[in-house]
Amino acid sequence: MSQQAPILSSSSSAQILNLGETKLAHIIPSSKTGGVFSVVEFIAEPGKGVDVHTHANEEELVYLLHGQIEVSLGGQKMTVNEGACALLPRGIPHGFINTGKTTVRLLAVLLPGKLDEFFVKLSTELGTERSHDQAIGELFTEYGLS
Repeated sequence: MSQQAPILSSSSSAQILNLGETKLAHIIPSSKTGGVFSVVEFIAEPGKGVDVHTHANEEELVYLLHGQIEVSLGGQKMTVNEGACALLPRGIPHGFINTGKTTVRLLAVLLPGKLDEFFVKLSTELGTERSHDQAIGELFTEYGLS
């Protein structure tokens, strides 16, 4: 059995992806972990966030590094501040919106890690000059998102 090599990375040196209303720092790509996990940081300005969605294939561990968000989690809504941490099991609808006055930074560990490839493809698609609905729908299907 091969051993995972050490990885040192930071959000300041990470590739920044455009996800529409939010940005994403691609801190540790799944390609560096054999697909076991990936680490990303969501960056959202006031009033922006990530729409409610569900993962069919991944667990997500999130930690609010900075700011205040309203979290939608399994039909509940709650406001949380920096330092809040949550485990988001697959199959549970979740999303967030920045309800504060400063930029939100939300760290996420995705297990297994292949979902980061969705973010890369989404960012690439959003960078094209065309209608995105069909392509984004196909990406959601490919990665088990709804």
